[in-house]
Amino acid sequence: MATFGIGEAARRAGISPDLIRYYERVGILPLAPRTAGGYRQYSDETVARLLFARNAIRFGFSSKELAGFLKARAKGQPPCKSVRSAGQKLLDAMDQRLIDLQEARGAIAATLAAWDERMSQTPDGAPARLLTMIPNLERGEPRRPRPRQRAHANGRD
Repeated sequence: MATFGIGEAARRAGISPDLIRYYERVGILPLAPRTAGGYRQYSDETVARLLFARNAIRFGFSSKELAGFLKARAKGQPPCKSVRSAGQKLLDAMDQRLIDLQEARGAIAATLAAWDERMSQTPDGAPARLLTMIPNLERGEPRRPRPRQRAHANGRD
């Protein structure tokens, strides 16, 4: 089996060598064997695992979650239920963000309509004072409203 150094593994996986080292530290990737000179050696199998990890993290799993899933699997404990549960939490969080964005969009659209009304009643060249009409949204973050607590269909949080 052909092996190569960390730079080549990083290039093949499209990530940085520092990220490979991090994945080793947190347990996403097993520690690489080393040459007599102390250089890490990787294989195509390692690159496949790096690509898998990158995709799982892009999906939304945290490094810590992914490492936990992989450690459980390595101990012969299939993490399927944990993976499914974590995936559901990701979907629930995304649904909430979409609700929050819709609410923020509604507030912005209403503000724009109010500004249009004020501007139509303001003589040319006179200030309409639109900035004084910005709604007082919680924490002043119209694009990231505070998530509301909501009950899940299954009765659990």
